[in-house]
Amino acid sequence: MQKITALLMGILVIFLFLSCSEKKTEQDYYELATEQYGKEAYADALENFKIILEEFPEGETTAQSTFMLGFIYANSLGNLEEAKKYYTLFIEKYPDHDLADDAQYELNNLGKDINDLPIFKDMQPEEQDSTDK
Repeated sequence: MQKITALLMGILVIFLFLSCSEKKTEQDYYELATEQYGKEAYADALENFKIILEEFPEGETTAQSTFMLGFIYANSLGNLEEAKKYYTLFIEKYPDHDLADDAQYELNNLGKDINDLPIFKDMQPEEQDSTDK
C-alpha cells in the first residue's frame, strides 16, 4: 500500500511540474504585456514585449510589440533613446504596417511638448480681441 501511495505521489509531482513549466505562447505573452501596460507595470510589460521579439521574431504580434516598446519608452518612461531605437526598428521592418505612420509621427516628435505637436497647434484657442466681451 505504501509503494502505491508513493508511486501515485510521484506521478502527481511529475504532472504538477510539467503543467507548471508549460511554455507560454506568443499570444499569452502579448496578452500579459498589454494587461501589464494597462496596470502601469511598465517594466513587466517591456519584458514580455521583448520576449515576443526574441522568441517569435516572425510572429503575429511582433510588429505591434515592437511599436509598443517604442511607445512605452517614449510616453510612459521618457526614455527617448530606447523609444527611438524601437520606432526606427519598427519602421525598417514594417514599412507597410498600419502603425508605420504612427511610428514615424512618434519618431519625428520625440521629446516635444504636447502643446508643440502639430495636431494640437491647430486646436489651440485663438486669442480674443480685447474689444470682444
